[in-house]
Amino acid sequence: DFIEPDTLGRGDEEEVELMVEGAESGDDIESRRSSSPHSKPRGVAAPALAASASDPLAISASLTALLSAAFLVLQNSTAVLIMRYTLVKQGENEYLTQTAVVMGELLKTTCSFGLVFRQEGTLSGVWENKVELLKTSAPALLYLLQNNLQYVAVQNLTASTFQVVYQLKLLTTAILWVLVFRTKLSRGKWIALLVLVTGIVIVRSDPAKGFSAASASNMTTGLLCTIAACCTSGLAGVYFEVLLKGSSKLTLWQRNGQLGAYSVVIGLVGIVLSPSQRHVVSERGFFHGYTSLTCLSICIQGGGGLLIGVVMKYGNVIYKDIATALAVVVACIGSSWLFDEELSLNFLSGAGMVI
Repeated sequence: DFIEPDTLGRGDEEEVELMVEGAESGDDIESRRSSSPHSKPRGVAAPALAASASDPLAISASLTALLSAAFLVLQNSTAVLIMRYTLVKQGENEYLTQTAVVMGELLKTTCSFGLVFRQEGTLSGVWENKVELLKTSAPALLYLLQNNLQYVAVQNLTASTFQVVYQLKLLTTAILWVLVFRTKLSRGKWIALLVLVTGIVIVRSDPAKGFSAASASNMTTGLLCTIAACCTSGLAGVYFEVLLKGSSKLTLWQRNGQLGAYSVVIGLVGIVLSPSQRHVVSERGFFHGYTSLTCLSICIQGGGGLLIGVVMKYGNVIYKDIATALAVVVACIGSSWLFDEELSLNFLSGAGMVI
């Protein structure tokens, strides 16, 4: 068994040294941990040990991680393309985007609760701990805000521009990770982040051209909404990981179910409190303007959260980041074909740096 050095902070390395020294001397691990200045708080889980490469279970988990990451590439790229198509195509853009967000969260919640019931035989564990239930409301608000910002962003940006600029969430997540977990990133990782930002600047200075709806887009509004979505995504992801690595016994699917239930309620309340949205729903109905493509977009968006959970469970954050980067390439190729967007040399250079 081994622990990957890049995934350990100083406190993690100290923890491993304590276990090794304790095994050799027979001393109590708790006494050694209490005297260590770098030991982590008891509420945060230590990194898991990797299984032996010859272990059939480890091989199966690795294959599951690779397959789920491949599906995540497909989900990320197609989600943006279909979402944008439904928003700019005449006859497909009559639905209320806020209702689509709520339906996507409802789908994710239903699937999560189904997985919880299959594993536990009951759903009571989701609601028993009221304190943990309250904690989950914070990332639920952030994720719901992120989804709505994405809808506004893709209305004002070309699909390829949005998909590339949205990779800025890797930078915001890394900064928040360092601040929250008080850990360090290697020099190589910071250099990679700087290269990413440089690529974003190149893409911004030479926006891709698209058809009439895209050329009339408000570039500033789209970029601001995308950056805001990056910040909310990073904050929600880091906070959610804090919850998962805490002392709570809630499983990933129980947390996902809580998040989804909160998001559905918050989304419905938002529609009721908005006069314009309430008027549209009351006059035309909640599902007005829905087509088969709208339903497909909702299914893809709702399934994204489940796929990320599988990738994180059987793989790690590296799998997810690689899948997200590959999705940029797929989305750029798809948008140039579907939307007749011209990708200039500068744009392709910036996208290459991001990847």
